[in-house]
Amino acid sequence: MSNSRITRRELLKGSLATLAAAPFLGSPAQSLAVDKPPARRETFKLCINLDERGEHSPAEISPGWERVEIPLSPIVKPFSTEEEWKETKARILSYKLPPIKTCGFFNEGIIREQPGLPAGKRSLVGPNEDFEREKDWARRSFARLAELGVEVAGLWGRHFRVPEGFDRGKATDQALRYVEMLGKAARPHKIRIALEPTADPTTVFPKYTEGVAFAKRIGMPEVRVMADINYFIKGNWDYKDIAIDPDYCLHCHIANQGAQPGEGDRTELFLKLFAVLRDIGYTRSVCAACPWVSTTGGELDYGAETAKCLKYLQNLRSKTYEG
Repeated sequence: MSNSRITRRELLKGSLATLAAAPFLGSPAQSLAVDKPPARRETFKLCINLDERGEHSPAEISPGWERVEIPLSPIVKPFSTEEEWKETKARILSYKLPPIKTCGFFNEGIIREQPGLPAGKRSLVGPNEDFEREKDWARRSFARLAELGVEVAGLWGRHFRVPEGFDRGKATDQALRYVEMLGKAARPHKIRIALEPTADPTTVFPKYTEGVAFAKRIGMPEVRVMADINYFIKGNWDYKDIAIDPDYCLHCHIANQGAQPGEGDRTELFLKLFAVLRDIGYTRSVCAACPWVSTTGGELDYGAETAKCLKYLQNLRSKTYEG
C-alpha cells in the first residue's frame, strides 16, 4: 500500500475537524442575526433669527425650533458696562430659548462713515481706520457671546464696501487684517467666523466662491463662509458652489422675498439647497433670517407664524432626507 494513500480513519478525522470548525446553523449568534436598518442620517438644524428691531418678544417664538441666532449689537451691546451685560444676559436666558449658536451682523456697532460711500452707508474698509477700537470690540464681543454658548459669528459682506476712489487692493488688505484679528480673538472662545457674501460688486468678497477664496487666504480654521439664499438668487449662483468646498460652509440663511419661509414661491429653491446640504453631510444650522408677515390677512400673530413656518421647514427637511 502506498504511503500517500489516506486511510478511512484519517478521512473521518479530517471530516470531523472540518465539521467542528464550521459555524453551527442553530447557534444563538446566528439565530439572532437580522438585517439592521440603515443608520438614520443626521440632519441640519432648524434655526430662527431673533427680531433685532424688538417688534416681537423672543418669548413668543413657538416651541420646536432647534437653534437660535441673535444680532450682536442690539442685544449683546459689547461696549455696555458689565452690570448692564449681567442684566441683559439674565433677560436673554429667561426666555428659555433653544441653544443660541449664532450671532449675526457682528460689525454693526463699529462700521464707520467713509469718504466715497453713498450717504448713510458705512464700511470697515477705507481711509477712516480705527483698528484698536475694532480689537477691543472683538475682545468684548467674543467673551460675552461665549457666555451665551454662541459658536458662529456672521460678518455681513456689505460692511466691507470699498469706497469709490479707494484702492481695492488696500481695502482687501484691511479686510484680511481685520478678519485675521477676529479669528485670533475668537479662538480661545471656540467661536468661528462666517463671512456672508452679498452679491454686491462694491464689496471685498461679492460672490460665495470669492468668500471661500478670501477665507482660504486667511488660512485659519476659525474663518469660513455663510450661504444666504437671498444672495444666491440675486447673484444667480449655483447651489452646487457650496459642494466644491463643503467644509467652508459654516451657516445658512433662508427667507422668502420680504417674508418668512413658506410665504411665497421658493419651495423648489429651498429643496434644491437642502439637497446639496444633505449630500455634503451638512449638520449645522439653516436659519430663517427674515421679516415676519401675517399669512392670514389680519394682525401678525408672531407665535402662530413661527409655528407655521417651523412646520413648513420640518416637512421640507423630512422630504429631503426621507423622500
